[in-house]
Amino acid sequence: MPEPTQDHPLLRNLNGPQQEAVTHTEGPLLILAGAGSGKTTVITRRIAWLIEEAGVRPASILAMTFTNKAAGEMAERVQRLVSVPAEQLWVSTFHSFCTRILRREGDRTPVGRDFVIFDPSDQRSLVKQVLADLKLPEKQFHPKRVLELISDFKNRCLLPEEAVEEALDPWTRKALEAYKLYQAGLRSHKACDFDDLLLYTERFFREPAVQAAYADRFRYLLVDEYQDTNRAQYMLVQHLARTHKNLCVVGDEDQSIYGWRGADIRNILDFRRDFPEAVQIKLEQNYRSTQQILDAASTVIANNTQRLGKSLWTDLGLGEKLTFRLLDEGRLEAEYVVERIRHERFRFPDGRFAVLYRANWQSRQLEEALRAANMPYKLVGGVKFYERQEVKDLLAYLRLICNPFDLVSFRRSVNSPSRGVGATTLARIEAAIPEGGTALEGAAILLRKGELKGRAQREMGRYLDLFAAAAKEASSQGLAALVRWVLVESGYVRMLEEEGTLEAEGRMRNLEEFVSAAADAESLGLRLAEFLDRVTLASDTDELEEASLLSLMTVHCAKGLEFPVVFLVGMEEDVFPNRNAREAEDGVEEERRLFYVAITRAQAKLYLTAARRRRAMGQEVLGMPSRFLRELPEDALEAPIRWGTELYRAGQGTFGSTRPAAGGGGGSVASELNRIRGLFAQVRGEAPAGPGPAAAPDPEPVPPQPAPPGGTWPRGTRVRSPRFGRGVITAATGGGDMLTYTVRFSDGERRIVARFGMLEREPESNS
Repeated sequence: MPEPTQDHPLLRNLNGPQQEAVTHTEGPLLILAGAGSGKTTVITRRIAWLIEEAGVRPASILAMTFTNKAAGEMAERVQRLVSVPAEQLWVSTFHSFCTRILRREGDRTPVGRDFVIFDPSDQRSLVKQVLADLKLPEKQFHPKRVLELISDFKNRCLLPEEAVEEALDPWTRKALEAYKLYQAGLRSHKACDFDDLLLYTERFFREPAVQAAYADRFRYLLVDEYQDTNRAQYMLVQHLARTHKNLCVVGDEDQSIYGWRGADIRNILDFRRDFPEAVQIKLEQNYRSTQQILDAASTVIANNTQRLGKSLWTDLGLGEKLTFRLLDEGRLEAEYVVERIRHERFRFPDGRFAVLYRANWQSRQLEEALRAANMPYKLVGGVKFYERQEVKDLLAYLRLICNPFDLVSFRRSVNSPSRGVGATTLARIEAAIPEGGTALEGAAILLRKGELKGRAQREMGRYLDLFAAAAKEASSQGLAALVRWVLVESGYVRMLEEEGTLEAEGRMRNLEEFVSAAADAESLGLRLAEFLDRVTLASDTDELEEASLLSLMTVHCAKGLEFPVVFLVGMEEDVFPNRNAREAEDGVEEERRLFYVAITRAQAKLYLTAARRRRAMGQEVLGMPSRFLRELPEDALEAPIRWGTELYRAGQGTFGSTRPAAGGGGGSVASELNRIRGLFAQVRGEAPAGPGPAAAPDPEPVPPQPAPPGGTWPRGTRVRSPRFGRGVITAATGGGDMLTYTVRFSDGERRIVARFGMLEREPESNS
């Protein structure tokens, strides 16, 4: 092999560390690729170097990444560098690779060769059947929540019989039974889900003969985005690399932002522990951003402990300082962003702009401000606010209140949430509509005749009661209060609480933001019909998207992208970092990595904005500055941020500061859902109370015990349940999302999962 020289075609225009990474051929290699450091160029040229200069057969190289788009781009670029037929290149996602292996070797695995792959809809159908067979109520065992647990077990390479030691509480033990039946159901359908592709391939590679054969076949491995691998992917790589150890992993621990879906940052942090002889190369020259932006990112991320360390630099010049702007409230923040976009378009007439935010609910005010300014935009990785499922469901209720003749809104709302009204029952209701009448009248006629039975009879009665009371509520309450009333009385809030998933949490936040939108409209003097007209007209702007150079997206969606000008909004504590971060292990560090990703999307100019006040459930609450703002270097900012009373009123609480009491929940999803339900109750002027009279006798006290670790309430704690009244905790089992209390109420003991039970701690008596 010739000695590498700078003028070699495959090394041309590469810096020193990049050349070293390309030409390193034998033994384990860890490439720490900082943001914007040209890692894709290094990866593709390294594959080309192995083929052209090291004489490695293309079929002996296995390169894996996480998306089909990334894999396709990688293969395309390699083919432009070397003359290799596409079929000889093994460049794919982990799941595609595993599918190819199982199709080839299916006769030697439990799945066979001719399996079908279940999509999420197929999975939900199967798990619902499993829960019905086990007679597990969906209120306690929501299909999505059970599937999340099953996925977590599979991503950790655990079959049902191997996960028994993880089932420390009754809920998990029952869910484990569902996992076992779910796998049996997949086998009977000759099917795999996406997690099975990894699980069964990893188990297949455990066999020494298989491992040796495939290790001999794939002598050179390359894994991109290694910081995003989960346990199953990690084990697959270990099996294949154990013999020859020609493993090159590329990643950036500072951009590990998917812990919530199973990615384990320890995989990249411990690479040199797994392979002590590994060479480590840092790609620190950034080709994207100016030095002011990089200095800000580097200073912030240095506060993390879980990192190997890099110092990003660039020869693009010092560039402009970062601009921070504090606005009085969220609407003004959105208007400021629009005004600055107009200004920046004079400086970057052909440039693309991005507005980034931590969570999807934040897009609402931005979208409204952009529409008011007739400024086209594209919402990336999501659905426009007023087109989201839960928002459209709520709008159906409001439209039906405003116009009882709206049959489309009746059809949408009648089963949102589900009321057991199938297509046949719906057709009977519509057939019963009297001439010139409404679907609500048709349903009432069937109820009076006794033609609706069972669940449909009960639920339709409640549904009609809601609309019977709606006119009075609409005339006696403000617009925001009416929206809150509909959400609670319709059962929509309870439905999402019972689901208890990350998706449900996001949907609840969107509904919370809708209430704030109603409060904004109310402050302008709009009535319900006028508000609905405004929303309908606001959502009809799809034709503007195609010509847009402005993108709105979450920071997670922005990973891998770059823009000349970036606006990062909502820089408040409990917004960014997200309030759940404090409840998850290493949560703040992952949020800081997300902030680092956001900063490094900007090429030339970065704006950071925050609001003193925001609406939460229609009420204005004070915010506090994000801790990450305090970590920015002052010399990278246009003006130093003045902390204290000039910026935020000290000690006045935080945005969304209503929280469940300590010990009342275990996981972040439960805490968020409890928080939002607390806001619903608070703004309606309610206090959680039992169904019976307040004078019900207190249960017999239990001698208090010290609190165990993890924030669980101790035995003897007096609590109040919104369903059962006052009680005393007699035992606690499990932990996290599965924390379960045994509570003695006046009518006997009940077991309550904390994340669903909405327990509140009774204040200590001073007597």
